[in-house]
Amino acid sequence: MDYCKYVNVFQGCGEYDLPKREGIAAKWFFIKAGCGNTSPAAMVPYGAMSAAPFSGGYPTGYGNHKINTHSKPQKFDGGEKLRGFAHIQQSGTGTMGYYYNYAVVTPLYDGSETLRLPENEAAEPGYYTCVLDDIKCELTASLRTAYHRYTFGKEGGKVKVDFTNNGIIIPDYELKTVENLEIKKYDETTVLASAKIEGVDIFFAVKGDTKFTIDGGCAVFELKDKKSAELTVAISLRSLENALKFVNISKSFDEAKADAREKWNERFATIKIEADDEIKEIFYSNFYHSLVKPADWSGESFIYDSDGAFILDFSTLWDMYKTQLPLIFMTDKEMSEKIVETLLRVGEELGQIPNSLGITDKYLLHSTQARMLGVYALLTAYRYGIEIDPDRMLKVIETDVFADNKTDFTVDGKCGSNTWMLDMADCCALAAQLAKERGNDTLCDRLTPLALQWKNVYNPETGLLNEDSEYYEGTLYNYSFRQMVDMDARIALAGGKENFAKLMDKFFGYGQPDTVLPVDPLNYEPVREGMKLGRFEGFNNESDTEAPFSYVYADRHDRVCEIIRGGMKYMFTTGSGGLPGNNDSGALSSYYVFMAFGLFPVAGQDLFL
Repeated sequence: MDYCKYVNVFQGCGEYDLPKREGIAAKWFFIKAGCGNTSPAAMVPYGAMSAAPFSGGYPTGYGNHKINTHSKPQKFDGGEKLRGFAHIQQSGTGTMGYYYNYAVVTPLYDGSETLRLPENEAAEPGYYTCVLDDIKCELTASLRTAYHRYTFGKEGGKVKVDFTNNGIIIPDYELKTVENLEIKKYDETTVLASAKIEGVDIFFAVKGDTKFTIDGGCAVFELKDKKSAELTVAISLRSLENALKFVNISKSFDEAKADAREKWNERFATIKIEADDEIKEIFYSNFYHSLVKPADWSGESFIYDSDGAFILDFSTLWDMYKTQLPLIFMTDKEMSEKIVETLLRVGEELGQIPNSLGITDKYLLHSTQARMLGVYALLTAYRYGIEIDPDRMLKVIETDVFADNKTDFTVDGKCGSNTWMLDMADCCALAAQLAKERGNDTLCDRLTPLALQWKNVYNPETGLLNEDSEYYEGTLYNYSFRQMVDMDARIALAGGKENFAKLMDKFFGYGQPDTVLPVDPLNYEPVREGMKLGRFEGFNNESDTEAPFSYVYADRHDRVCEIIRGGMKYMFTTGSGGLPGNNDSGALSSYYVFMAFGLFPVAGQDLFL
């Protein structure tokens, strides 16, 4: 079956355009940006290499959005126009600090405008096309190689490859420098380049079907009497030899395009649904964006010495561990094993698993969001039956828990954020259970007291988290209703099931007035005032996406159904405005997939609600 026909690659690329909220959905409040921040990049599932239209917009390099953190996104003039086509993009993220978009390829004539409005823009999984002036532009990709095909309306065209680009190009944002750039000729039609970007050595190989010249930081392929040009582009994190190996492939453009579509259909076939075509479009578009990241860079590790598994772009692991990684663990054994091996090797090499892992040497760049999320992912994979050595995993977990930067938890019993306490306490509880199963009583005894520290951050008078903390992208309310390992004790602390349900009712807006969502990106005051309501974020952000399912523990399954159905009906739709917030590496779209199942995976366990 051709599932690709149901996928809208552009879903979530623009500002959200959702149905008018009604019922319980009208009670929720959005605190984050109202856009999906996805990209129509041509790529295969988990592709290390992607090729996408490049305008310089935030955050993927596509579109006309400036940096935005709340409300409707602010736009910049000319953002609808393209500068060319770039390689490797973030997917659905916010202000990561690094954005890729390397080796921008631009087809043009002498005297052409630098920025041109794309016409006849279209895309499908693994393929993108548009027309710039009279030049038909086509992109496709394999796991490690991007393919470009340009058909010119007249002779005299050329294709420029700019190796100096690093990131996005928007007003008020300074383009980061590509350091130590070296470009050299390999043969008449192949150019090689190397540079250090974000502290990582990057190696490029570009092979054309015509001769080229080197002009500053660019290679320019001249068509002369031809009207078409094909290029293959590869990037390695190890060597020029590897990049050259990837670029010297035998596939034609059409073969690569067909192969990409086949690979996507193989992945989509792991979940078959019965629904009308509109629901299928929403479902498979979300499933598609759930499998864009992480990226398979196996054999290319710059963190540890190995030619084996190396998976990157766990850029927003604090969101991915909840739904996106469990979805992969359920549907793709091979990729799951690679993810597990990568997280273990990183933990062994660095002494902890960072919250964000991309093509950068700044491993702790996003260490303040949460803690030990890689440990949650490992425990989830193990409980799902993914092949993993549990004793090796326990060693990595023990090293992570007792790392020097976590003595606030292990020694002082009080972290800078109450959510870190919850993260670490439950990781300790889950790891202690596994240690006991493995007969490792020493580790079990070491972790068990730490697992009880979650009680330190709850207020027994309110049944909610204490106010004495910063709460990342939310308030104490957004984090008070997560599933804990010991939910009986958690609910007892809140005064029992009935009172726990009443607290949740207020959080989700039952009996409360409707909310007005903020729209002005230059005015944060409505967001600040709205956060005082202590309301559910309504799938605009992942901070509290597990909360609806905690009603299960209060015997209010009816509430779960009403909230999830409201989310599916009012928070997700078709088209570029079809996502209610940043997709965060597939975390939001994979949540929709689980909502369609009627299930929620509890992190670190083989438990579904």
